[in-house]
Amino acid sequence: MGYTRERLVVVVVQDVREEPAEVSDALKKGFIRRGHEMIERMSADGDEEALSRLGPAPAERQTQAFLQAARLAIAAHPGAWR
Repeated sequence: MGYTRERLVVVVVQDVREEPAEVSDALKKGFIRRGHEMIERMSADGDEEALSRLGPAPAERQTQAFLQAARLAIAAHPGAWR
């Protein structure tokens, strides 16, 4: 699914495949870790020092990777983005 507007591109990818058994534990640990990180961030709300120790939020980390990929795609095919 995708959505395009002037200066805005939203891409949503949902992987519905069954995870391989060899990565199942890693995915579960990652889910638990993200839950703990969310609780830490909510607890630190308003405490700039505590938030800075946590670093960029997951959405910020994903946004930076997305923006980098989008910039590369736009640079490679500038006419397609008009």
